[in-house]
Amino acid sequence: MTQSELATACLEEILNQRGQMEVWRRQAAERRARVILPEAEDLRVVAAAIVLRELNLARPILVGQPAVIRRVISGLGADPGAFEVVDSTEDPRREAVAAALFDRRRSKGLTQGEAKVLSADPLHLGAGLVARGEAEVMVAGADHPTADVIRAGLFHVGLAEGIRVVSGAFMMVPPEAGARPLLFADAAVIPEPDLDALVAIGLASARSYRSLMGTEPRIACLSFSTMGSATHLRADLMATVAQKLRDHGLVADGELQFDAAMDPKVAEKKAPSSEVAGRAEVFLFPSLEAANIGYKIAQRLGGWDAVGPLVQGLAHPVYDLSRGCTAADVVNTAALAILGAPSQD
Repeated sequence: MTQSELATACLEEILNQRGQMEVWRRQAAERRARVILPEAEDLRVVAAAIVLRELNLARPILVGQPAVIRRVISGLGADPGAFEVVDSTEDPRREAVAAALFDRRRSKGLTQGEAKVLSADPLHLGAGLVARGEAEVMVAGADHPTADVIRAGLFHVGLAEGIRVVSGAFMMVPPEAGARPLLFADAAVIPEPDLDALVAIGLASARSYRSLMGTEPRIACLSFSTMGSATHLRADLMATVAQKLRDHGLVADGELQFDAAMDPKVAEKKAPSSEVAGRAEVFLFPSLEAANIGYKIAQRLGGWDAVGPLVQGLAHPVYDLSRGCTAADVVNTAALAILGAPSQD
């Protein structure tokens, strides 16, 4: 595939995607959000920006070295003058971003000089612009590890009210038309969450599901035991998590095995009194290991689409990408990030 064909191929792939992902893109388009793309020297990212603009899904803002970015845009067959391009080293807002970063992080030892250096980095300038309200979301990770993306988000945007940890979730879209999408968490960030972290992940996951589906989710706190069928501290932990989530007003239950949470017939036998069992939409796993293995099994053996990871817990969306992502992945992640942004109404 030539460079000029990449954006066309991305557009065709997006237009051929139906079902829930199409619904999310249509909802995102209604918001006309500004999306920071700080890896705008990457062909996939620029191809995604072209599609976002072509379909009126969002207003992409490309951050990096302007000369390089414009050359990439031209190579993909688009007009560089049609895009907002931000010079990460010369943008006049960089000074304000650096000052705000210093104020936020000086208690943790960050110096003014270090803040100024960071503000020239596209990831940090992009996150700083989101924090300033000059864009609704940022999507990055095509050329950076997850830790770098999350760090930029934490440094500039910070945690959402009532959330104490950042976590990562995948929206799992089933292959069958009309079947309900599910959210799996945390599959990306915290290897061994403690009680407080699991509760925070549950709260953030409920927010994510609500923003995407418009309904209150039923949350299954997963274990190898269902409602006391086995005795173990790990099972007791998930039962406690479920209770604390209920104390926050959420519909949650556990501990539940995956089959009891997913299958109504199994739920009738294992947890007949549960309002979550057999009908769960959010699956809260006890560890990153379990969640990561679980979503990949569903993806590879079950044919489910895994959209994400959605970075949860930040005050404004700074979403991550896999470094192996396609241009279409960037477009779809941007759509979900937009739906996760605070309402502008």
